[in-house]
Amino acid sequence: MKVSLIKSDAGAYSSQIVGIADGSLSAEAKSQFPMLADAPLPEKGQWAPVYGPSGCLLLVSYETKNDKSVTDAFRLMAVKAKKYLGDSPLLHGDHLGGYRIAALIGLCLSDYEIGHFKDKTRMDTKNVEANLAVINYQAEEIAEAKVKADVLKKVMHMVNLPSCEKTPERMGTFASDSAHLYGFSCEVWDRDKLEHMGMHAINAVGKGSQHPPVLIISRYRGNPEHKGTQLALVGKGVTFDTGGISIKPSNNMHYMKCDMAAAASIIGAIEAVARLQLPINMTAVVPAAENAVDARSLLPGDVIHSYSGKTIEVLNTDAEGRLCLADALAWVSKNEKPECIIDMATLTGSAVQALGPQAAALFTANDSLQAALLQAGSQSGDKLWPMPLWEDYDSLLHSDIADLSNLPQSPVAGSIAAAKFLEVFTNEHPNWAHIDMAGPSFTDSPFAKMKSASGYGVQLLCNFIERLAKNADI
Repeated sequence: MKVSLIKSDAGAYSSQIVGIADGSLSAEAKSQFPMLADAPLPEKGQWAPVYGPSGCLLLVSYETKNDKSVTDAFRLMAVKAKKYLGDSPLLHGDHLGGYRIAALIGLCLSDYEIGHFKDKTRMDTKNVEANLAVINYQAEEIAEAKVKADVLKKVMHMVNLPSCEKTPERMGTFASDSAHLYGFSCEVWDRDKLEHMGMHAINAVGKGSQHPPVLIISRYRGNPEHKGTQLALVGKGVTFDTGGISIKPSNNMHYMKCDMAAAASIIGAIEAVARLQLPINMTAVVPAAENAVDARSLLPGDVIHSYSGKTIEVLNTDAEGRLCLADALAWVSKNEKPECIIDMATLTGSAVQALGPQAAALFTANDSLQAALLQAGSQSGDKLWPMPLWEDYDSLLHSDIADLSNLPQSPVAGSIAAAKFLEVFTNEHPNWAHIDMAGPSFTDSPFAKMKSASGYGVQLLCNFIERLAKNADI
């Protein structure tokens, strides 16, 4: 979407967009648009057209809860109100307060098309076209909004793609193409390199698939004065999850194409950071594999080795994401030596049962990191809720024949057990957090008739990284 900044002459636009915060029209808006004095205002989260001598005013009533609520309100209006917008609508920034960027992101997201494989000749293509004008914005705000909207569209597109279009190798291509375009480095390790490096857990997950696993390592160095890696992100990249030999029920298994949503989010986050040129040194690592059923597949009861040297008894092959993450976390902590590690994964149904699609589960023993992530989640709208990592849960990982098992034998505390499993492979890193985003990453929404990608995690990470870049001692 093309966005142009105008300085004056708003009256030249026959379609104008005005925000209403928390159901109340500001005094400035009433003064600027007298026609609104007696007009009925839309309810929160809704929109309504008002006609006057100068054309159509589209009123968007948004709640100032967080950035996401504003983004969604403006995106929904632009999707639903196509016939009112015309070819070149004007967005007023002066009635949006601190939500100008969030509103602009919503409008830029309105041209995202989920029907990637539909016959284009039969589709309704009357999307908001690339001629949005804005007034009372700074050029830097426009640039930031366009980058974040573009990244969100890429992330949602990746997650919504069927697994045949995003094999582990293709995930590596997505990441390396991004790195090439935006000036950071990326390397993709194939199965042989993984075996040579001792990453047996990732290879074990992927050995039943015709599409071999890969490890994607992207590095952005935006703070040359800082010698080390300030932040490492690790994202689960299971491109399809059948459950393996411990196979999932067929009902809704097609949604398991979304099991790489965390990987997509961190690939998007490092691209956004590079494009915004944030002063931070960071690494993003994605263990990508397909968990398929085959004669060569991992079997329940198998014992596998891992990069850390620890052995793992695989009680259930559907608890595969933590096996991939185990190797990636162990490698990151040993070789990158980051000051902070955040891993993200669509890891457990237990997290969904506890929190639903509204929030992801946050696990960390570091109070400062927890506070910073909770604040980023609250502001961005990618919500988090803290969960315990007490030693009381250590026994859930017991195995008689290996160093640990990949699943507790009792059907309780599933998301906690998964987090405790990952903790073992962090080398006791003091500044580590795990985010189980199984609930909010792929959900019902007003923008599709079936469950679809939400882009969860991109705005959360961007918000967190922006503040980390300003204050390394979060």
